[in-house]
Amino acid sequence: MSDAPRETEAKFRVADRPALEERLAALGAVPGARQDEVNLLLDDDDGSLRSRGCALRVRTVGGRGLLTYKGPASFDGGVKGRLELESGVDAPGNVLALLEALGFRPRFRYDKRRTPWRFAGPARPLVVVDETPLGLFAEIEGESGAVRALAAELGVAEESFLRASYFGLWQAAREVDPDLPEDMVFGE
Repeated sequence: MSDAPRETEAKFRVADRPALEERLAALGAVPGARQDEVNLLLDDDDGSLRSRGCALRVRTVGGRGLLTYKGPASFDGGVKGRLELESGVDAPGNVLALLEALGFRPRFRYDKRRTPWRFAGPARPLVVVDETPLGLFAEIEGESGAVRALAAELGVAEESFLRASYFGLWQAAREVDPDLPEDMVFGE
């Protein structure tokens, strides 16, 4: 599957959102509309996907959905790469019911308020700024060299790239604070 779609990204914590967004704008990126996401990670009762380093996710934004399968991650320094297969879905609830009938149930929910930043032209990576209940993060997605180059332009050292997924970050936070809820959701 050498032609299979791959996700290549670097994730990092954002300490100063205005400074990051000012730098993105200075480099020519334009922000898109903020999207409120609900993400559900699914697995079977044995946790077979997670045990293989894979993920099955249904993301809902504005009533529409995106079904995603992610293969095991590999790292080139701090940049993560993995197989990523996605398809839009008109009825996320129906897809969740179908997956549950096949033995895959929601195991973790994480909410995000995502703002995409796009550059003109295909050579520059996509940057997303994610507000989460755990704090502010950004991801740079694109070709590995372009991800590193843009991170350097933004003043983000590769040593600060995070290897953990949002699930992993939340689980680590729950080890420190066991009173956190099981899912990473915004308070009502």
